[in-house]
Amino acid sequence: MKIKLKSKDWIVLLSVVLVVSIMTNIYSACKIYSYKYNIGQESYVEIEEIRQRNEGIMDILNTSLDSGSIRNEEILKLYKNYDVIASDIIKLWEQYADYTHRSVSIFAKNIESDKVIQKDIHGKIKEYMLSTLSKEMKNEQSKLILEDRDLDCFKAMEDMSVRIYEYFNDFNGNMLNGHSGESKQKKVIRNHYWIDMLNGIYDISNDYIEVEWNIDAEDQLAADVYS
Repeated sequence: MKIKLKSKDWIVLLSVVLVVSIMTNIYSACKIYSYKYNIGQESYVEIEEIRQRNEGIMDILNTSLDSGSIRNEEILKLYKNYDVIASDIIKLWEQYADYTHRSVSIFAKNIESDKVIQKDIHGKIKEYMLSTLSKEMKNEQSKLILEDRDLDCFKAMEDMSVRIYEYFNDFNGNMLNGHSGESKQKKVIRNHYWIDMLNGIYDISNDYIEVEWNIDAEDQLAADVYS
């Protein structure tokens, strides 16, 4: 025996289905927004760490190039700074991949699709710093004289760090003028500016992809094995 629903019953049923559908969509949208906000918070911390580490790198490089040499302790500081930056950039690319995966493509902020992450330049410089420090310790030298290939490498490092420093200053002046602290953080997260800054860092560092870093063959082989 078939049960016939009255028009009023159909309206009630459809209304319930519609309300459930709307509530489900709202819940999903809230979860996605919360997830993206959390990604933005993490990315903001990493972007700020890159900015601060880069300033530390720039100061060391300026002093070293002015004096024509660099002490082993400063090489170690450079290594640690580049190590942190390389790690942060990898995390940012992973977070960007998650962001695009969970976004509707027409509303997502995208980086050009032809940009492929290979070996990050900061990771390559980290290897160069480790190789340099290893050579200086083997030779029982307390400092590296900046000449020939090492001088060219350090000039490239300084040029890149200065450009990244200027990029952050210009971005903050143009996009975040009048904002600092929590206000700045919220604006970066809300507008997904961390993606713009990741893109800016990529564009600058990519200009140095052809630099031949003065890495010993043995150190290069070891780095390739563990990369």
